[in-house]
Amino acid sequence: MSELDPHIAGLLAHIGSLGQPDMGDLPVPVIRAVMAENCRMMEGPPPAEPLTVQPLSLAGAAGPLEGRLYRPAQGGNGLPGPFILFFHGGGFVAGGLDSHEMACRRLAALSGLPVLAATYRLAPEHPMPAAHDDALSILAQIGREGVSWGLDPARLVIAGDSAGANLALATALDAPADGCHIAGVLLFYPVLSFDHAFPSHTALGRDYLLTQRSMQTFTALSLPDQTQRADPRFSFLHRASMRHCPPVMLLTAGYDPLRDEGVALADRLLRDGVAVTHLPCPSLIHAFIHMTGVTPAVLPLLTQAAEWCRRTLLAADGAIRSPGAG
Repeated sequence: MSELDPHIAGLLAHIGSLGQPDMGDLPVPVIRAVMAENCRMMEGPPPAEPLTVQPLSLAGAAGPLEGRLYRPAQGGNGLPGPFILFFHGGGFVAGGLDSHEMACRRLAALSGLPVLAATYRLAPEHPMPAAHDDALSILAQIGREGVSWGLDPARLVIAGDSAGANLALATALDAPADGCHIAGVLLFYPVLSFDHAFPSHTALGRDYLLTQRSMQTFTALSLPDQTQRADPRFSFLHRASMRHCPPVMLLTAGYDPLRDEGVALADRLLRDGVAVTHLPCPSLIHAFIHMTGVTPAVLPLLTQAAEWCRRTLLAADGAIRSPGAG
């Protein structure tokens, strides 16, 4: 096993010295506030590339939701073009547009593609499958209205981190065949199961930011009905087949309790005949996409992920311009 990134080790030592309670023991409003603040504090300076930011009203399954469209100022010809749809992480309990603002800005700047950041209903107010229903409803709305936003529903990659990666994969797998064309799925350290049975859950569940206790709390809040925890809509290793899945890029972290389930997903997708690019990040921890201000190891990984999105969409139709092209 590779050594933990020394910059991240320093961050974890500092957090440990504060004597804060485990996030899994905090009230839900505090969990949300702490997670948003942690994401903000770990980020480096925003990307220098100019972006326009447009608020959007998204059509969730039970009512309107907030969205935010990040569009590179350079490139494009005024016609609807390819883009990335991004779902934020946060254990289905926390996270939102602000917590993932910098991550979405970087993905847009590095890829040269618009990034549509979507929200969804959170637990415990709205336990699953509310989030999954919202994600599918938003995808259907893109099919109806995306052109008016300058987005081509026939050319998109769906992306997400942690719980948002769960939503991204579920949406790609369950999208109707006559709807949007999903060229690829980008997954950062996804949540894939809810029985907490993988060895990494125990081995890495105490000292690396995401803890076994917090995972148990998030599961109890988002899936209070234990009979739903093996539902193949969001517990993917229980699916009969995923052979119809678009190409996948999967990034896993070596010191993440979710590491083993990510590896299991990569193996399963390959057995099902899905094109998978698995990028292990052996020295990093969960939530690393926010850590551009902590370690220089993160930005090159985000660059690789952004370039994979571009190549995947290029393979779909060859119609994407390079970042910064006039």
